[in-house]
Amino acid sequence: MRRLLTAVGFAVVTAAPLTAQIDTTRRPASRADSLRRKAIQDSLNLMRALESAQAAPAPAQGATGGASGPSNPRMLPDFSAVGDLVGDLSPKGSTQKDGTRFGVREVELAVQAVVDPYFRGDVFLGISDVEKISIEQAFLTTTSIPDLEIRLGRYLMPFGKQNTTHRHDLHTIEYPWVIQKLLTDDGLKGTGVWVSKVLAPFGFYQELQVTAVDRLRDAAADLVPFEPANKSLGGLGYSARLRNYVDINESTNFELSGSVLTGKVERAFATATGDPLVFNGVSATLARQTMLGADLTYRWRPLQQGLYKSFLFQGEVMHQINEQNPSAGVQGVPLSSVSAGRDYTGAYAFARYQLGQCLFLGGRYDYVQDPTAQGRTLTAGSGYLEWFPSEFSKLVAGYERLNQATGAGLNRILLQAAFSLGPHKPHPF
Repeated sequence: MRRLLTAVGFAVVTAAPLTAQIDTTRRPASRADSLRRKAIQDSLNLMRALESAQAAPAPAQGATGGASGPSNPRMLPDFSAVGDLVGDLSPKGSTQKDGTRFGVREVELAVQAVVDPYFRGDVFLGISDVEKISIEQAFLTTTSIPDLEIRLGRYLMPFGKQNTTHRHDLHTIEYPWVIQKLLTDDGLKGTGVWVSKVLAPFGFYQELQVTAVDRLRDAAADLVPFEPANKSLGGLGYSARLRNYVDINESTNFELSGSVLTGKVERAFATATGDPLVFNGVSATLARQTMLGADLTYRWRPLQQGLYKSFLFQGEVMHQINEQNPSAGVQGVPLSSVSAGRDYTGAYAFARYQLGQCLFLGGRYDYVQDPTAQGRTLTAGSGYLEWFPSEFSKLVAGYERLNQATGAGLNRILLQAAFSLGPHKPHPF
């Protein structure tokens, strides 16, 4: 219907100048002029009739089962699915969690829709052989508050740049090692409240994102603290991120952001030799953990060659601060059984250049002080060849030289195939 209205309107607009060119003061209107005016008037009458028919409410269903009611009676949300397939051809054996050479790392199911004039709902379920079915994200978002967004539910924590991106949408096959070691293998999630405010006091785009979640991260199954971390409000997880997006020119822009994250986490009791201790069923105390982060994203895409040429650079640095000497929290437990905390730092740099319409070449360097190896350094260098047949699929081949904090170096050869079914919404830049 709208296309028909547009076509008719175009005909009227193009025909109108023809009548304006008729000079009736010099000669009487010809038969052609009269026919032209009549055609214009008929077009206007047709447009009014079509507009009236479009604006008329749909007839209600009668007792005899006549015409249907609303124009969209099913009220179905958007359903989509993303498949993330990974192959591991590393010469010394698979480096995947489940030890497979080829596997389905995850299938993500998404259900998204507008709930009412005030809220939108998003649900993302992750299905994998290792984790079975898990709630990746499930949140309610306000839609009626200008320049302010509020989310309620579970979401990827807005700490740094890459952590806000689903794993299958990364520019690389896996998260950078600093995220895997200082946050989690598949991104840090939280359940609580998210508030973001769009600002522009300096003439460029800024966004402040603040969250409060039930806890900073999931505790290991063998760590039982003397009380839950969320017993007091001070034990909840809190984060804040300030995004700054600047356009340098028509083809170049960058984003510079700073993040902070804090909350209480479990720290195990241990002897001087590192053996675990348990006192009356309690095996851990609570210690504050704070993280500071900064990230930079630079993008170049020329207007005339943007379909074939582009360049992207991303870098992040994170610093984790752990409380030095927390109390044991249990009467009779010696403070010597609580290990002193230390700080850890990590970073990565990634660059990707577009070789053709669908082909990209990228590389990444990782550095992190590994908390699981007493802070010894882990470094890695990796390269990636990416092919995007369309926006709904991608094929990636990657090579990584991993210098682990413990043990010898490791060569990894990884493959990835990802595809999207349905209206899976893209993630923000």
